[in-house]
Amino acid sequence: MFSTLREYHQAIASAIWMVILSIIPQDLVRLGAIFLGGVIFVCNIMDAMRPQNRMKKLQHRLQSLEAKLQDAVKSGIMCRSDTNFTAQIARNMGGIRYRTFELYEKTLLTSGGILQEIKAFWEGHSRDINECIEDVEALERDLEINHAKVLKDHYSSWRYWPN
Repeated sequence: MFSTLREYHQAIASAIWMVILSIIPQDLVRLGAIFLGGVIFVCNIMDAMRPQNRMKKLQHRLQSLEAKLQDAVKSGIMCRSDTNFTAQIARNMGGIRYRTFELYEKTLLTSGGILQEIKAFWEGHSRDINECIEDVEALERDLEINHAKVLKDHYSSWRYWPN
């Protein structure tokens, strides 16, 4: 089969290289896929946490809250609510609006480029926007609870309605 020892060693070396080359590409493909997936994952998280994107979500949530508040006023829910609650809602809405405009101004100042946005992110601007979003959501929840409470009180006389 092999006429010399040299040919035998060459055949073994060739077989070893074939095995190595058949293993490496699969591992490289797996490693490349893991790396690419990780890069895509990190990029999506960074995009979601960009101050501009968070600010858009805050503005959308604030508009939703204001629409619900207007509906509560138009339907008379706020008139039937506790005066302390109404004053608290007005005070909280004023504070949230002020913070929103403040955060919006800071967002516009950092919208010069991706490096400025990354700097603003690391300085906690996105965190501040997230806290404001949480405050809007809490106020919206309080408004919904009050709405349900007022309607429950309004229909309390129907509690024992015969079937």
